[in-house]
Amino acid sequence: MFLKRPGTISSLLNKKIIFILLIQAIIVISLSGYHAWRQSSAECIRCHSDLKKLAELGHPEFYITPEMVAEQSRHSTAECRDCHLGNGRATDKDKAHQGMLKMLIIGDEAELKPRKTFYPSSLQPTGPNRLFELIPKMAIDGGFRYPYEVRTILWHDRNPETYNFDPELAQKTCGRSGCHPEQLQQFKTTIMGRNFRQRTMRTWLDPYGPHNCGPSFADLPPSEILTAAGFDYANTERIRQDLNLPFTSQQARDKQRICNTCHAGCLDCHFAPRAGQPHRFAKTPKSESCSGFGRGSMCHSGSMESRRGETYIGTDYAIPSGMESDVHYKNGIECMVCHPTGKKGMGDMERKADCQDCHIAIEKAHANSIHKNLDCAACHVNALGGYQITIWGPGFFADTQNPFYKYALYYGVQKPPILMKDRQGVWMPVKIMPHAVGNIKPKVSRSPSVQFRWPAGETKDAYYIIGTFNGLAENNNHLLWLEIQQAAHPFGQGRTCESCHQEKQISVSTWEFLDGQGTEKTFTGTYDIVADQRALFIRNMHNTSPILPFEGYNLSDFASWLFLKDQWKMEGDFGIKTDESRYRLYLEKHKTLTTKLKKLDLKAKQLDKKTLRLYRNARGKALHNLEDDRAASDLENFFN
Repeated sequence: MFLKRPGTISSLLNKKIIFILLIQAIIVISLSGYHAWRQSSAECIRCHSDLKKLAELGHPEFYITPEMVAEQSRHSTAECRDCHLGNGRATDKDKAHQGMLKMLIIGDEAELKPRKTFYPSSLQPTGPNRLFELIPKMAIDGGFRYPYEVRTILWHDRNPETYNFDPELAQKTCGRSGCHPEQLQQFKTTIMGRNFRQRTMRTWLDPYGPHNCGPSFADLPPSEILTAAGFDYANTERIRQDLNLPFTSQQARDKQRICNTCHAGCLDCHFAPRAGQPHRFAKTPKSESCSGFGRGSMCHSGSMESRRGETYIGTDYAIPSGMESDVHYKNGIECMVCHPTGKKGMGDMERKADCQDCHIAIEKAHANSIHKNLDCAACHVNALGGYQITIWGPGFFADTQNPFYKYALYYGVQKPPILMKDRQGVWMPVKIMPHAVGNIKPKVSRSPSVQFRWPAGETKDAYYIIGTFNGLAENNNHLLWLEIQQAAHPFGQGRTCESCHQEKQISVSTWEFLDGQGTEKTFTGTYDIVADQRALFIRNMHNTSPILPFEGYNLSDFASWLFLKDQWKMEGDFGIKTDESRYRLYLEKHKTLTTKLKKLDLKAKQLDKKTLRLYRNARGKALHNLEDDRAASDLENFFN
């Protein structure tokens, strides 16, 4: 039996099949070509590369060429549509710009401002104040005036309705195939990308107590991976049930939008425009990016400078302006050197910095010293700025009355910081702030002790509920609490021994009320924070200049502390116990060593760089362990 000879492909084909295959190939090629044609930015380039045409249109500042974009952005293959979307093949301006992503100019009442009116020029830094250098300004008499109608500007990856980072927009731009899809997927799983901490706060009390930033008024619930950028009103209903005043979904939405401006997206970290370089990107974010990069008080400029009272960059970026920069920033060390990317990748920043990565000898000496139970910042942070009081009360927001206007611009400085033990018994510097919110419906009891906000120890921030109080002319059932924020910046010279080893810890807060609502003029004030072996409390809270309320405002709206000033008290042992005889012994040792170091430091100026570095390490070792007499005597060896 013989097998039949297998057929060939040609024997299976006929004219009909060939025609069908040919048509299919033409369709595939045509669709691919059309897609490539649609994705092209040819008309964007043709228009924006024509300086003469742009000048005729009155916008020469928008002149840009592909070569300029490639050089500034370091994305040599990126086209206009890859980042801005829009229609790169349309020759009509309006059609070309339809659907195009633009920066969002956010007004003081959370409304979108038109760019033609408020930012007609190209994006570039202006003015002497770096904190506001990218905010649009008006040129007046050879200088610049900051338009107070503008709160901040947001980049292209924000949802124009909610102002949240929008993962869907990011997927079409930064996260598109061939760009950074893996990094976007990583970011959407991080604490930062998901805005996890703020979204966890459902009401003023649930789950982790009242907070300076308030609850998540109308944001999405926390999730394992970020998928959307919308609103959600489950929290709004919970908050409404606990309030003695009306609180609408619109009011909640208005509040939430302004909260969302602070929380970061991809471009907040990596988009870094400079003068003449509006398309500049940074692979590794600079410290200024962490604090809003010249767009006002946002990102860490809000949480760090305002709330914690810290500053790393200092000067213009400090609140109040002019505070000292962290010594590490002065030496060119960026935030990400100490806070690198963690296990989850892009956006998963390491919260805790470890000093021993650089200061090995000092850390070892410190670990064996009498101060081994002190955090490094306990000695090296000397003052804390930002908010000194926060009152949540009735006010106007988004052109309507809102029960939750945040009167937080009691800007000032408290020093020296109060020291408090963390859950492991290590002393750390903290910023203590009296807080209140009015018109709360339930009666709330006093906390049994200091409450650390995150039970698994994710942060060392804490709070203490004082309770609810009446007796005011308006806005009764005031919920009072102490906000307790861990501080870790700015590092500087160590504080004096006497500032800790007293019968009581006393920190003095001086401030000025700078909010645009409540009063006709700013006013100043002060209070003391006292911590001893029986309690921590606020005393002597008073204004030092007159308070002149606007018509229609009550003192209890924005300054209810006037009626409740003696209530902020937290019982417990907050004293620093001192063995007087040992203290005098080590104080004398410290004085002897510092006198010696003054002389040796003068000699050290003659040392070569390598020897000088070794001397400074040995110097730090001696200062951080006064029990090690040999470390002090070994310093002489550098000059023998």
